[in-house]
Amino acid sequence: MPLVRLRGNRALSPGISICLPNYNGADYLAEAIESVLVQSYSDFELLIGDDGSSDNSREIIASYVRKDPRIVFWTNEERLGLFGNYNACLKKAKGRYIKPFAHDDLLEPDALSRLSAVLEGNPDVSLVSSERRWIGSRGETIEGAVHFTEDQYLCGKEVIIANLITLSNWVGEPSAVMFRGCDKGEGFDQSLYHYGDIEYWFRILSKGDLVYLSKPVCRFRRHEQSNTTINLAGLYFAMDIFRIGDKYKHYLNELGETKEHFAARAIEKIALQMDHLVRNEDLKLPTVIAARPAGHEQFVRADNDVLREALFESTGRVTSLLKELLQTQNELEHRQGECERLRAAVNQMSNSVSWRLTAPLRTVREKIGTKE
Repeated sequence: MPLVRLRGNRALSPGISICLPNYNGADYLAEAIESVLVQSYSDFELLIGDDGSSDNSREIIASYVRKDPRIVFWTNEERLGLFGNYNACLKKAKGRYIKPFAHDDLLEPDALSRLSAVLEGNPDVSLVSSERRWIGSRGETIEGAVHFTEDQYLCGKEVIIANLITLSNWVGEPSAVMFRGCDKGEGFDQSLYHYGDIEYWFRILSKGDLVYLSKPVCRFRRHEQSNTTINLAGLYFAMDIFRIGDKYKHYLNELGETKEHFAARAIEKIALQMDHLVRNEDLKLPTVIAARPAGHEQFVRADNDVLREALFESTGRVTSLLKELLQTQNELEHRQGECERLRAAVNQMSNSVSWRLTAPLRTVREKIGTKE
């Protein structure tokens, strides 16, 4: 992959390689870099690949390169997209440990020392992650999910299966994790849009276990221009779910799940996520159409295949749900008819001569029963 404008000086074999892909991140980039430079662990290289930014990102990065020789900076010759840019960083990484990062996130000052200590002290652990604090565009704290309140040591295979079952990524975003340089492999799957991180974590976790720290090591920012927001708005996560389900179906097959059952779960997950986006994020069709992440042009045909599969499965699921709804409606109408017939029978009995004649006997019996 051709790269140009390499800058900075590198120490030989740094302890940690921090991979920071950037594209038009000027609004938050300086703050992100500053959070790296104040780390209590100082034996690192900061690899920054710019993906052809049109803002002043490169000027910001260059100003830091002049101050700190641990920073290595280049501009990609062509747009690679987020995961392609990560992979460009990974190819240059020489550290014993790899720390992915993002231009709009922040690291806590002890992030590198805490994460690397876990890998150093646990040879069977291939990935370490942590809780994260959630912040908005202005750095304000916002509500976010908390997965564990105590540190966890988890079997890698079980983590993979758990995330496949929930169709989510609770392992963490790139800024929350660290792994060994010897396990970086081929890097992120560039055919994926939204779940490229968890798919990469799956491959790393196939080599070892996960330690999950309950104390956050980073602050994860949510804002309108973030890759997470764009991928959700464009519904690209839907295609990723089907791709990952197919790639890791052998794990689910061990549990007895069929392809059809997985497809039904996937459609329900996608529908719930879409409902949330429409109701709570005011998602509309023009926004869906306009959301186009870079670096995926070569995957258009594959995307169409996945979309056709999703359409087929969703149509079948909707048909099945409509049948269930019709059956439920018929059952409800039948029950309502039964209730009407019983109500009529009760009315007829209460208005009968025999019922009225035996009323005094029932009154006496009730009084006797009360005394007893």
